[in-house]
Amino acid sequence: MDSTPAPGSRTAAATDARRRYAQDALGRVHGAIKQIKREKAQPSVSAVARRAGVSRSFIYDNPDARAAVSAALAEAGERRVQLMTEADGQRESTRRERA
Repeated sequence: MDSTPAPGSRTAAATDARRRYAQDALGRVHGAIKQIKREKAQPSVSAVARRAGVSRSFIYDNPDARAAVSAALAEAGERRVQLMTEADGQRESTRRERA
């Protein structure tokens, strides 16, 4: 009697394992983004991938991971613009005081 599993069940098992890996990796990506925000570091695909222990290809290929990183990049860009605007306002007020 042959004890090897049927090909269909191996395929299903492989598909389930891949799905579990992707969900786990996606969770690590979200965790890395939170950590980068907490540290007020500049997010990038490379930084997130490195901290999450995934490849950059995973981030680009996985729509959920790509959307999360894109949102973090957009948020950081908005925050940077706001900080620059505030700094310009402070410099302008200091200049007026001197004049």
